[in-house]
Amino acid sequence: MAKKSLLTTEQMKARFPAQWLLITDYKLDALTSLRKGRVVAHSKDREEIHRALKKHSGDLCIHFTGSRLRGTEVIF
Repeated sequence: MAKKSLLTTEQMKARFPAQWLLITDYKLDALTSLRKGRVVAHSKDREEIHRALKKHSGDLCIHFTGSRLRGTEVIF
């Protein structure tokens, strides 16, 4: 199977607007913001991405390409 392309966050937003992404081979900047990676799953439903976690191993990150809704918090 061919390996997925490495995408920048700008490319991810354009290709998968307002979607949750499961990403491998990701690169972070000095402030730990996502800069690029390989999208292995995507969905508008966050729960679907959590289910996809069970199918993949290794270092993974979850990223949302849409705007953060007012009143929401980000927790690490």
